[in-house]
Amino acid sequence: MAASKKMQTRKPIRLHASPTGVFLAGTKPRPTFTEAEMEAAKREAHHRGADEAARLLERQMLEQRGELIHLQAQTFTALVEQHAVLVQQVHEVVPELVLEAIARVLAGTPIDRETVIRIVTDLLGEVAPGREQVEVQLAPGDLNLISGYEENFREKYPAIVFRADAELRPGDCKVRSRFGVIDGRLATKLRALESFFK
Repeated sequence: MAASKKMQTRKPIRLHASPTGVFLAGTKPRPTFTEAEMEAAKREAHHRGADEAARLLERQMLEQRGELIHLQAQTFTALVEQHAVLVQQVHEVVPELVLEAIARVLAGTPIDRETVIRIVTDLLGEVAPGREQVEVQLAPGDLNLISGYEENFREKYPAIVFRADAELRPGDCKVRSRFGVIDGRLATKLRALESFFK
């Protein structure tokens, strides 16, 4: 009880200025910063954070750019390979289509007298004119078409002979001479055209 009376009789401590900090006796006081120093520290932290964020963003953009360039290169490589495959496929298909179209056109083309005369004239152009025997083989119908015109060929080929060959189709023609056979059949011409495409 005597101790409690002592405590009650103590006088409060009065300070002449506001305290700037409180610390335990025997310890170093914490450093204090002014408001200006705090603002400067905030600005510095803000700039440092912005710089770090900019560097991170730049690094990410460079990585993404590298990935994009890699993807573009892969895409271009795939396109070049695909282009080569398509060109090869077209190269293989077009000749067949062209030959089929030619065969259909020729099959549907009516053979008249002028056509047969032109076919025979073209084939005889590969044989030198002279008195040696030359045999022209035509489909029976084609031979009938030029009946009476044979004499016009005799001016250059006096020993010319015309024969019907039932195995020949309209538009086909063969010429035999001492030098061999000139095959003017449409199928032979188409095969020659096919080998030219290949």
